Amino acid sequence: MAEEEKKPKPIYLFPDLLEEILLRLPLQSILNFKIVAKQWRSILESRRFAERRVEIQKNRKILAAVDHEPESRFEGDEEIEVFYLHCDCDDVATRPSLTCDGLVCIPVPGWVNVLNLSTGESIGFPSGPDPVTNYYDYQLASGYWWNTFPAFWAMGFGKDIVNGSYKVVRMFFDPNHYCEILDVNIGEWRKLLNPPPYKVDARRKSACVNGSIYWLELHDKLCVLALDLHTEVFRVIPSPPICSESDQVVNLENRLAIAKTNTWSDWKLEIRCLDAQEKTWSMTYTISLTSIATPRPWRVWFRPMAVSKQGNLFFYDSKKRLFKYYPETSSLRCLSLDICVISPFVENLVSLRPSGSYVPKTSGSRPSGFPNIILDQEKVKDKQLIVPTAQTTILQQL
Repeated sequence: MAEEEKKPKPIYLFPDLLEEILLRLPLQSILNFKIVAKQWRSILESRRFAERRVEIQKNRKILAAVDHEPESRFEGDEEIEVFYLHCDCDDVATRPSLTCDGLVCIPVPGWVNVLNLSTGESIGFPSGPDPVTNYYDYQLASGYWWNTFPAFWAMGFGKDIVNGSYKVVRMFFDPNHYCEILDVNIGEWRKLLNPPPYKVDARRKSACVNGSIYWLELHDKLCVLALDLHTEVFRVIPSPPICSESDQVVNLENRLAIAKTNTWSDWKLEIRCLDAQEKTWSMTYTISLTSIATPRPWRVWFRPMAVSKQGNLFFYDSKKRLFKYYPETSSLRCLSLDICVISPFVENLVSLRPSGSYVPKTSGSRPSGFPNIILDQEKVKDKQLIVPTAQTTILQQL
């Protein structure tokens, strides 16, 4: 008899060593390895692994939307990468959204949708009947700095850094102040016992930094209103000494920042950051914008996104332009003249499967008026950003 072929001996890897190996693999491989063994799946779906995966990412990334295929587009450079989402129409590409750790929250009438573009998961939560307000009827008919969410909800989206859950926040102020929170892991709205102490402008985007959501208010009270997502307690933070209608509140490298355009003398962008004690604002960047040809510059707002390892700042404006600022030489470069930037982007392996009794929407119950969002297949192939499936539709459950 021929000698039987010897079977290779199985190799046992300690869980800690296995985790270190898996952390350094491309995202597509990580997602495919979930079916190898229960132990591997347990590691890959753990909160610890998802958080460590976010921490070790090196290259800065930008998430942008396109509603058409331009002749040429910015694909990134040696300091930053760009990932595109293809939308069916310009309305979706420019629809106000909120982001945190690579997750995207898109409120639409009747629904709040949360997407994880790294895993391809999406989930929608009914928002119930929208309230009605006439408060904004008596203000300016249009504002070039506004990002209006459905029904004039003041929206927020962020992560509770204590228990790791992601939460959607919405506030309404007419006639009474109240706030509701939805934990994505549970899937149910609940009303806070303590309402927000001040009204904030619902037409401004909020920012999430280190477990709190921040709203800038310039009308009823000049301040920054903050909500701790774990204790669910509001607090009031003094705003910078000088503010204007076009100011934008952002998360810049895990610090709360306000971007202000100054048009009184030389046109410039001023970016101030808040210290860890939330007491002092410091001028971080002063960028001359005189080299940018823009008619009526007072109608333009700017939002900083990321700082590269080389210390250069990336920011974009309301004219769909992307810029790179070099602090060492005080020089400014326009990277793209036609890009709809959504936010900075990081890979995130967190699951959107609710642990409570909430049943997610199925793919056949997508809200009307919300077209598909399609992934850039070349980026999927080259960057291995999104899990490959038979369908490339991100909103699979919408």
